[in-house]
Amino acid sequence: MSSSSHHDHPLIPLSHLGDLSVTEFLSDYWQKKPVCIRNGVAFQEALIAVDELAGLALEPEVESRLIENNGDVKDWQVIHGPLVEADFNKERDFPWTLLVQGVDCFVPQVHDFLARFRFVPSWRLDDIMISYATQGAGVGAHFDRYDVFLIQGQGQRQWQIGGTCNENSALMAHDQLCLLQNFDVHQEFILNPGDLLYIPPLIAHKGVAMSDACVTYSVGFRSPSYGDVLASFADERSTDISADLRLKDQGFAPKSGEISAKDIAVLMQLMQAQITPENVAQWFGKHSTEAKYPALDMSEEAMDQTELEAIIKDGYGVLRVSEGVRLAYTWQGDGGLTLFVQGEALPCPPDATVFIEAIVNQWVLEVENIAPLLAHDAAKAMLLILHNQGYLYFADE
Repeated sequence: MSSSSHHDHPLIPLSHLGDLSVTEFLSDYWQKKPVCIRNGVAFQEALIAVDELAGLALEPEVESRLIENNGDVKDWQVIHGPLVEADFNKERDFPWTLLVQGVDCFVPQVHDFLARFRFVPSWRLDDIMISYATQGAGVGAHFDRYDVFLIQGQGQRQWQIGGTCNENSALMAHDQLCLLQNFDVHQEFILNPGDLLYIPPLIAHKGVAMSDACVTYSVGFRSPSYGDVLASFADERSTDISADLRLKDQGFAPKSGEISAKDIAVLMQLMQAQITPENVAQWFGKHSTEAKYPALDMSEEAMDQTELEAIIKDGYGVLRVSEGVRLAYTWQGDGGLTLFVQGEALPCPPDATVFIEAIVNQWVLEVENIAPLLAHDAAKAMLLILHNQGYLYFADE
């Protein structure tokens, strides 16, 4: 890909958040403390029309909620999607919020917006949730266990920031919302369109819409717990170990009730033998690219090499990573490059590595610049495998 087209495309990771360079942001704030950045992100237009957002909430494969702020917090109602037309047509004399998760999996412009946040490893990216709220609406004081950028799309929202929480923080008695019992306000901001608020993990926060048609884009990050990491790695390894390999005792035991230091040493050796760079890389590549919505139909009309070569020769349009597809790769010593896509590992032929690195790191390639990356048949074959599985597609822009 030539440098000119590389810098012209909207998927390039942000270098600045407002006047703050990403380098400064990462060193001073990321995973440390909240920061409000005025005009943090420039919008040419809304990422999605409100009608389209409401339409998504009607779809069975889309995760959505409608929260009604009627009466006391304990009486707030949560309607889980898929929603129906009647949920939107209902007359309400109280505030309400529509929340739609994973909008980047369905809408190309939102997927492209998520791409701008790849100034950290893309395995950390989770999704973009979009909320639409009426004046006075909110989801209450809460905390998340992951980083989040809260970006104002339309209207105004007041954000209050509290202290650091943990698993012992008292929660209200509510069967559908995890809300904090106690919330002390440390900082307060009113966000206008383009303003951005970064909240690190475990920091209490509460948002209230100050206007009707208040739209907020929440860029969330994946943050698996240490417990999940260990359990998932153990599950992955257990499927590769023969059931014929069994634990043995150490022979004569003068005290038969004691689990000996030697028993413990044998167990530790068994476990440590599984923790190799290859095993960890294979597991993490699969784990970190697991689909957010595995049931999504990714199918794309099959293409053969002749059709592919015609597209390359034509030199028009772009090759894109499909919305909702997670990709990563590792280099493993003499093992070369392994591509991970939607939780699967694909060994990559040496002649295809330049192409794979380019598409996984950039998410979009101009067709006019793609020919050198596909000089070898192995690279074309990898592209066709990924295209025909629905993981990549050709588009006009």
